[in-house]
Amino acid sequence: MSNTSLYAARDTGGVTDKVDIILGAYSQLRISGITRSPTPEDLETALCRLENMAAEWDTVGTSVGYNFEDEPDPNSNSGIKRGYRHAFETNLAVRLIPDFNKAVPPSLMGQASQSLSNLCARAAMQRVRGVQYPGRQPTGSGNNIRVGRWARFYSDPIQAPLAPTTKRMFIGDEMDFREHFGSYLRGLEEVASYSIVVDSGLVVVSDSLETPDVLYRLRATDPSGTSTGNVVQVTIVATTDTGRVETRRLYVELVPRD
Repeated sequence: MSNTSLYAARDTGGVTDKVDIILGAYSQLRISGITRSPTPEDLETALCRLENMAAEWDTVGTSVGYNFEDEPDPNSNSGIKRGYRHAFETNLAVRLIPDFNKAVPPSLMGQASQSLSNLCARAAMQRVRGVQYPGRQPTGSGNNIRVGRWARFYSDPIQAPLAPTTKRMFIGDEMDFREHFGSYLRGLEEVASYSIVVDSGLVVVSDSLETPDVLYRLRATDPSGTSTGNVVQVTIVATTDTGRVETRRLYVELVPRD
């Protein structure tokens, strides 16, 4: 690793490389009174500390998309959002400053602590779903989720069963599905018609019948404003040529993109 390659990596067009975090940490150290330039050995140490710090945060549930590598490269994209960079720089500086036989200044410690708290809070918000109102909570007058004259309270949220009837889709993605009715049919019976109904948050892009299968493509859209949280339903109803009806239900967990 050379100083030349490290400093050249800073012009990345807005992408935060690992070297950018390291040099940002050393910039914090200069503010803290350390004036000498880091040696190649110092930079190697900083890269190792950066990987260990990110791994430590990840193990306690503070996962922010850091790019872990078997052989860390300082010029690799760190994978973190720009908003997390200050937390990484200041906390890495705190972990490096003892190498220079100096105490951590209160100002740097305060920045590191506050920025880490913000990072943890943002990471937690990405994992936690919106809280559903309890069934005893009135919907209130004028609320547009009320259905029928007597639906004056919030309904219970949809609880998706475990796999394989639950799928995950990122908002904006499209996914192809196939519902097989072969085990339902008797003898020479065939699927004559079908219907597909989806909750708000999903759009049926296309569908077709290749008896005994119903094929369809779904697009995940923004489910904001629905009363079902992030889990929505797909209902497929098949009618055979003898008039028998079979209903299937699929649950889809809609996952926001970062």
